[in-house]
Amino acid sequence: MVEQAEPGQTERPAWRRFLDRQISREPLVVVPTHAYGLRGVADGPPAPHRLVPLLRTALLGAAFAVLVVLALTRPTPLVAVPGVVVAVALAVGASEGTLRHWRHRRRLRRALVRHAPTTAMAYAGRSGGPWQLRMWEPYLLRSGEPNVIINLHAKYVERILTEGDTPLRSPFVQLGSRGMKDLDDALVPSLRAFFYVQNAQTNARFMARRDITHVWLNHGDSDKPANYNPRHADYDVLVVCGQAGIDRYANHGIHVDADKFEVLGRPQAWDIEPARGAIGSLEQPTVLYAPTWHGLDPAVNFSSLEQGPKIVAALLRRGVRVVFRPHPLSYRWRIRRAVVHEIHGLLEADRAAGGPAHVWGRRADVEWSVADCTNASDALISDVSSVVSDWLQSEKPYSMTAMRSSVEEFRDEYPIAQTAYVLRGDLENLDEVLDDLLVDDPLAEARSARKRYVLGEFRGEESAEAFAGFVRRVVREGR
Repeated sequence: MVEQAEPGQTERPAWRRFLDRQISREPLVVVPTHAYGLRGVADGPPAPHRLVPLLRTALLGAAFAVLVVLALTRPTPLVAVPGVVVAVALAVGASEGTLRHWRHRRRLRRALVRHAPTTAMAYAGRSGGPWQLRMWEPYLLRSGEPNVIINLHAKYVERILTEGDTPLRSPFVQLGSRGMKDLDDALVPSLRAFFYVQNAQTNARFMARRDITHVWLNHGDSDKPANYNPRHADYDVLVVCGQAGIDRYANHGIHVDADKFEVLGRPQAWDIEPARGAIGSLEQPTVLYAPTWHGLDPAVNFSSLEQGPKIVAALLRRGVRVVFRPHPLSYRWRIRRAVVHEIHGLLEADRAAGGPAHVWGRRADVEWSVADCTNASDALISDVSSVVSDWLQSEKPYSMTAMRSSVEEFRDEYPIAQTAYVLRGDLENLDEVLDDLLVDDPLAEARSARKRYVLGEFRGEESAEAFAGFVRRVVREGR
């Protein structure tokens, strides 16, 4: 199709139309590694090249052509000197952005060397970054070791830095547009250990650096398959809460060398308080409903959220106070978000009608931590989730939903459910479970032993201190 000229204008030549199309295109942006919150270097990437790739190539070509002509014609100095100046000017114009990026990379490297991190959180995950990183960063920093966060996917930077109830305290290093090829920019001689909170396959690219110790933390303890993935055997150290974390691998036929495990309890549960009395003696108990998210694969969808409105409605009929904290990722899918808002509506309507002071929305999701929600509650309804492991610290009663299996099969497959009141996915036993959970509590004595099996023998801040000591030991001795 031939481009027609506007009335009164002559048709533009083909070369001009081609050049206009190139100039109007988005430039191919090459972004170097950059940082946020690193002293001595400005936040974010440097400004991109001002010229589109075609013009940069054209300028370099023109500079080369001038030099070739000068070499072939051997002009007098009066002609040669201006010619060389023109060639240099063309080359500098084409390379200005490259030189600016080079200066930025040098400043970044110097700033990282001055910060002298000994630990790094290597993150190749995606949308879970805001809460997965914040779950562990405070306990790494508790060790006193300087830390950085090295992130792979630039798409999630804004989300990671801005979402969450507290700002990240470590310098945040974003790898450049070449991804793992830019990792060398962030690796300074002081680094001794990488800590991983998400088991992305791309972690293997970080782990190829064998002069660094690679420590698997995960982002929560549960009986989900994410807690016994065969790839975990590739890490140098696996941090687990208790014997349950070790047994999960063997129970699923996965061999991990015994000397790789470090049993350190659950630092995040240090401030969870014990029960305020037997559940049956409380005049108006509070129930925390904390469904997990649906996952990216139906095979690992343990979420009861789709049944959530019925569960919450049954709790409201019993006159209990409800704290509702869905998994943060549930808000990112339209269908799940709609169910979350439906539950919000139930709680709001009940409170407006004179019901208890239920807690939901920003207060439960952001302003309160999991420990805050646990301490405000007397019983839990959840799924196969790390919330249950943290809850065990309190030894208060809890229920878990078996969305796709019988109660007996569920307890066999998920050991933490052996001291849970298991709710069937169709809710046929809902009333019976609520009687056990809120009145009779026949599993009260068994939960103490289950707690030690899952979370170890740590009390209070002992787990957080043990983890901090472990970090210092890895930095000092390696693995």
